[in-house]
Amino acid sequence: MRKSAVSAMKARSWRMRRAIAAGLVPIVILLISLGASAEQASQSAHSDSNSPPAFSEADAVRLLDELRRAFETDNRSRFLKAFDAKRMPGYAAFRDQVASFFARYGEFGVRYHVTQATMDGELGGAMADFEFDAQPRDGVTPSIRRRVTLRLVCAWDGKQWKIADLSPRNWLE
Repeated sequence: MRKSAVSAMKARSWRMRRAIAAGLVPIVILLISLGASAEQASQSAHSDSNSPPAFSEADAVRLLDELRRAFETDNRSRFLKAFDAKRMPGYAAFRDQVASFFARYGEFGVRYHVTQATMDGELGGAMADFEFDAQPRDGVTPSIRRRVTLRLVCAWDGKQWKIADLSPRNWLE
């Protein structure tokens, strides 16, 4: 009787292990599939981080506001930081034009209104009515007031949108 009791206990133990294993199999499969889904989501998020986010009116406002603040604080380097020096054609000439303008004028007043923001492939675009007043530094040259419709081409640099091209180019002459 002892042998049969031990055999019965072994049989029960075996059945319990099988039942536990049978219950764990779906859990293990579920955990594996969740891990695979998380990995796919991570890879998808990583590949999406390489493509730029959609360019919006808020992005255009941020860039134009950065230009406004640079003018109003009379800060040429802050002004140029809004531009993508690597992508902008003729950046060196534009940089010199900006330096000359900031050397001649100060005490700026700026107003702008974004009229359009679009996305074309990986580039953003914006149009804005831009108006500014500037006082001459020499006190002899007359003050200026300019109104211009700016067209911005913007590129994603991996962190933020920057101005990659601008027209008209002579708006600071």
